[in-house]
Amino acid sequence: MGNRKNQDERPRRRFRKAVDGEIIRRNYRLMPTAELAQRLGLTEKQVENYVYRENLELWARKDAATLARINSANGKKGGRPRKK
Repeated sequence: MGNRKNQDERPRRRFRKAVDGEIIRRNYRLMPTAELAQRLGLTEKQVENYVYRENLELWARKDAATLARINSANGKKGGRPRKK
């Protein structure tokens, strides 16, 4: 059996704390995780794992207003997703 990696996905680059950590720390509270990961060329899981490791810091928590904006744009809690 060969490698079963999904061929449809774009290959992502490796997470580097020295390069990506500062950018994530600066922007995590204010923007959706998916958008941040896309700008950095990482997967959402890579960003989430870094935030989970650093979860004692204040920047690692999104405030309620940001979460409400993200959830409403993604169509959480009923309704259909908003068009951009």
